[in-house]
Amino acid sequence: MPLMTTLTTREFPRLETERLILREMTLNDKGDIFKNFSDENVTTYFYMKPFATVEESENIIKRAKTLFEQENGIPWGIVLKDGNTLIGTCGYETWIKENFRGELGYDLRRSYWGKGIMSEALKAVIQFGFDEMELNRIEVTTRSDNMRSINMLYRLGFQKEGVIREAVYWEGKFYDQILFSLLKKEWITD
Repeated sequence: MPLMTTLTTREFPRLETERLILREMTLNDKGDIFKNFSDENVTTYFYMKPFATVEESENIIKRAKTLFEQENGIPWGIVLKDGNTLIGTCGYETWIKENFRGELGYDLRRSYWGKGIMSEALKAVIQFGFDEMELNRIEVTTRSDNMRSINMLYRLGFQKEGVIREAVYWEGKFYDQILFSLLKKEWITD
């Protein structure tokens, strides 16, 4: 049985890929987060209304900090290496250590969709989860009509486990969710 990782003595982990830096979010990022979450094309997949004020972004930053401090998750801010603009977030929204399981969440500014940025970021986050957090299973739940997300998950090696029928009620309509998972033994690195 693997040892359960603890992050209490560590600083927030910074990850780098070819094009990206994944780092801790700070209150200085609230304007960039607002740009993401004020776009209805982004927020629709989170079953939430677009942000109306920059201050609403502070809740995302505070929640990320709390998740990390309490060792219940690790959400990263995504920054292009050639700038300091936060263009999205990704990471573990849930970390259940006793079951060696984590659940991923992610968002990306619409102008960066279709460029492989989220796939690149998630590869680093998945590797970190299996290597440093000692996860055995990583899960993602996504809306059944979010084809960009679904196709990306398949490309990353996730398996569709099933449809959670009419799992979310939003603005007068029920939505199905799809549960995906990736096991450590299935993860193939490049």
